[in-house]
Amino acid sequence: MTTTPIVLLVLLSALMHATWNAFLHASPDRVWQIGLMAVPQFLAAVIGIVLLPLPPVQVWPLILLSACAQVGYTVALIRAYRVGEFGQIYPIARGISPLLISGAALLLAGEWPSGIAALGIACICGGILTLALRGRRFSGDSVPAALLTGVFIAAYTVVDGFGVRMSNGNGFGYIAWAYLFASVPLVGGVWKLRGGWRGMFLAPRRRVIEALGAGVVAQCAYGMVVFALQFLPMGVVSALRESSAIFAVLLGWLFLREKLNARRLVACSLVVGGAVLIKLGA
Repeated sequence: MTTTPIVLLVLLSALMHATWNAFLHASPDRVWQIGLMAVPQFLAAVIGIVLLPLPPVQVWPLILLSACAQVGYTVALIRAYRVGEFGQIYPIARGISPLLISGAALLLAGEWPSGIAALGIACICGGILTLALRGRRFSGDSVPAALLTGVFIAAYTVVDGFGVRMSNGNGFGYIAWAYLFASVPLVGGVWKLRGGWRGMFLAPRRRVIEALGAGVVAQCAYGMVVFALQFLPMGVVSALRESSAIFAVLLGWLFLREKLNARRLVACSLVVGGAVLIKLGA
C-alpha cells in the first residue's frame, strides 16, 4: 500500500483517540465508564478469537505483556484525570511516548528514521511537551500519573509492534487475545463494584450509550494503528498518533471550556508541521 492512505488512517485514529479520552475526562464516574468501555473490547475480542486462527506460540508472552501494559495504562490514566485539565494531562501522556518508542525501536529493531522523519518526530514531541507546560514548568498533582501513562503507552505500542510483525500475517488475531486479557479485569472489576451486570448498566440511558460508544471508538482507533504498524515503522506511527494532542486541545476548548491561548496554538502548529515532515520522510 502507498504511504498516504496509511498516514491518513493513523491521523483519523488520533482524532478518535482524543474523542474517547474527552468523554472519559468529562465523566463523573471514570472507573464505571472505563468498565463499560471495556465491554465492546471484550465482545470484539471474543468475535476475533472465534473467527481468526490462533497466533503463533512465540507471540503469547507478548500478548500477556501487552494486556498488562494496557491495564496499567488505564489505571494511570484514571488517576491522572482526577485533577488537571484535559488539554494539559493528555499531551503529557502522549508526548513522552514517542521519545521512548523511537529509542526502543532503534535499540531493539534497528529502525532508523530518515532525517526528515526525525525532525518531524522532534517537532511533534516539542509541540506536545510545550502544550503540557504552565509557565516554565510542569504543574498539577496529576503530572506524575500522566508521565506514567505515557510509559505504559510506549510499552504496549512497542510490544504490539513486535507482536503484530511476529504473527505471520495474523495481527488481528494477536490483538484479539491481547484485548481479551486486558478487558477481563476491567469489566470484572466494575462488575464486582456494581454488584453484577444489572448494576453495571444501572445509569441514565444516555450515559450508558456514550460509554459503550466510546468503547467502540477506542477499539476501532487502536485497530487502525495495529493495521498501520504492518506498513510503517513503530516510531513514525507513534509520532503520527501524537497529533491527537491537537484534537485534544481543540476538544478541551470547544466542549470542556478550557483555554486556547497563543502558546497552545504555536505548539499545535509544531505538531502539525511535524506530522507533515514525517509523511514526507516516511
